[in-house]
Amino acid sequence: MTNPLLLDPLAEIAIDPVIASLPKADIHLHQEWSPRLDRVLSRRANLPSYDWRHWARDLMAGTPPGMSRLDRLAKVFPASLEDDADPENFTARLEDLLEEGAADGAVLVEMRFGGETAVQHPDFMALFHEAERRVRARHPDLRASAIYTLLFQYDEDRLERVVRACLAAADEGLAGVDLLYVPYASEADWRPMYRVAERAAAGGLGVTAHVGEFSAANIMAALRTPGLTRLGHAVYAASDPRLLDAVAASGATVECSLSCNVVLGATPSYAEHPMRQLMERGIPVALCTDNPVQLCTTIGREYALAHALGVTTEELLGFTINAIRASFLPSERKQEALALALSPNPSPARGGEPV
Repeated sequence: MTNPLLLDPLAEIAIDPVIASLPKADIHLHQEWSPRLDRVLSRRANLPSYDWRHWARDLMAGTPPGMSRLDRLAKVFPASLEDDADPENFTARLEDLLEEGAADGAVLVEMRFGGETAVQHPDFMALFHEAERRVRARHPDLRASAIYTLLFQYDEDRLERVVRACLAAADEGLAGVDLLYVPYASEADWRPMYRVAERAAAGGLGVTAHVGEFSAANIMAALRTPGLTRLGHAVYAASDPRLLDAVAASGATVECSLSCNVVLGATPSYAEHPMRQLMERGIPVALCTDNPVQLCTTIGREYALAHALGVTTEELLGFTINAIRASFLPSERKQEALALALSPNPSPARGGEPV
């Protein structure tokens, strides 16, 4: 029988206990502040949260694949900025995100933040560490880190404020930066990006970049970024053998988000996703969720999906190891997470529940 995941990218499935028990790592995961906070507030009030599955089905049915769908992400705000300004609400939504990953067996979750208000908040990293502390009290195997998405459509002064805030936050534990350039799907001048990346790397921050999601544009430019060790998506690297060779030669890990790529239309279907092509070229692949609330997935579901596509349990464990090695965790915490991933008796995760 054909796995329903391969027919319906938004299908709810039960995760096989063997897959559920595998240690996992998610290194491309956006905070989704309003959708995530809406879940927290709805749960407190014993009310249903926003129906993202309906939203995602409407997105796929009514919006052309590609940039048009991406432009609709983060445009619905079921929870308000006023609610998010409450430190307890802010911490609770981070806790919800980390709990979701840990419950699926994640030993590492790397969360991406965006916008000026978070990184410039004086207690930003303290609240992040408190959320991690709460979840680790229930899931001691979890390690978490925070990175910041630098959106290159800000004016020069605004971008400078955010970059300085990121460098200051590095002293409090911010682990890296994620570079997202606009224009995104057409060729751009990456020289300003290089200057910022050089400063970030010199300040001890890891560097990753969104690139190659909806076109092959900018993949080669991204590979020349100072300090870069990862690429977010890079789906279109598989469109040209020379690009595949360049990514492989760079040693960069590709942050692969199957559900996101299919729902947003970066690839027509799960069966046509180039993940296997990347693997066969020796490119390290990490499985990630990207925007799991809006796209109705979890890290456990992504591993189950890859397994349905023919990825073995050994290869799935390889994804986890790739993600941890490519993570921006401090060295000691990275070694702890690797030891957990390589343990013959990993802590059990939930299994058999539809997600």
